[in-house]
Amino acid sequence: MTLLPEYRAQLYGAAERRARRGAVGLPRLWPVAISTAVAAAVVVVAVAALSHRHPVSAPTHSGPAVSTSQFTGMLGVMRRPQTQADRRTWVPGFFHTFASKACRAASTPFQCTLRLDRPLIREVAVPRSGYRVGLLPYTSEGKIAGVAVTLRGPGINYRAAGPWIDSTTIPPGLSALRSKGLMLSAYIAQGINRGVIVVPDGVARVVLGPVRLTERSVTRRIAPTAGASAEVHDNVALFQLNGLTMENLKLRAASLHQFFSQGSGGECRLTLAIYRLVAETHMLWLAPDGKVVNHALIRFPVYVGTRHPPPGTVPFPSRCGATG
Repeated sequence: MTLLPEYRAQLYGAAERRARRGAVGLPRLWPVAISTAVAAAVVVVAVAALSHRHPVSAPTHSGPAVSTSQFTGMLGVMRRPQTQADRRTWVPGFFHTFASKACRAASTPFQCTLRLDRPLIREVAVPRSGYRVGLLPYTSEGKIAGVAVTLRGPGINYRAAGPWIDSTTIPPGLSALRSKGLMLSAYIAQGINRGVIVVPDGVARVVLGPVRLTERSVTRRIAPTAGASAEVHDNVALFQLNGLTMENLKLRAASLHQFFSQGSGGECRLTLAIYRLVAETHMLWLAPDGKVVNHALIRFPVYVGTRHPPPGTVPFPSRCGATG
């Protein structure tokens, strides 16, 4: 997945101009869902399972609800008949909470109006990858209010993003789908992240330009890392980012404590730690004829894993003493 040569110079130039203007740090983002690589070990952070944790407040509503016909007109995959595989798609437990009698005690009034539109659920099997992407539209007061996304496959037991405060949030509304797509990424192995971007009809390829961390205090690296290029299949592009290691990103160990996401190993001694950092890149959407149909600056989480993390980079419980 390398960048198309004709767009590489343009995207690098945009990234460099952005860097000269100075990047703005984002607030801390919180824990991610557990990938297969670490699910079997002891998780020492209080990362609640996606199927059970309740959000504290609803994400900002990013646009008005639309009719089903307006929505299906945006995504061709929604216009094909629903299959048995679609109906078996994994659904995060948040939607059960939103529809339960206990919802108002655990969520905001708006979240309690959200209902999964089961006839519109679609699962996309990305060719030659082993990954399956779930698209879960939901309604509010009878109209389509947004889409949640799930991802399962090699190295990812389950991963989800939607209208809840947990892991990666996709706010209600469809404005992001139209302008930047719906993005979900995950840690796969040391140095490797994979993810998906859901895009509207008319997009044949997604190009991610050079990737740069927004929090400059955590890195000594000036040059961005390589981006990626991914073909779109049924409105879904699967991408891979490489080189996301502490050494390659020149991360400052003393600054990593606040970005710790999860880990595995003993209670006071980890064998693997994963840090969640915010990155930005310029993204291009290409039509089938190669013409650029959209250009946007996006920010998204990247995950950096390291074995036997340095002292001070993990927020161990106080009973662990100076171990962390």
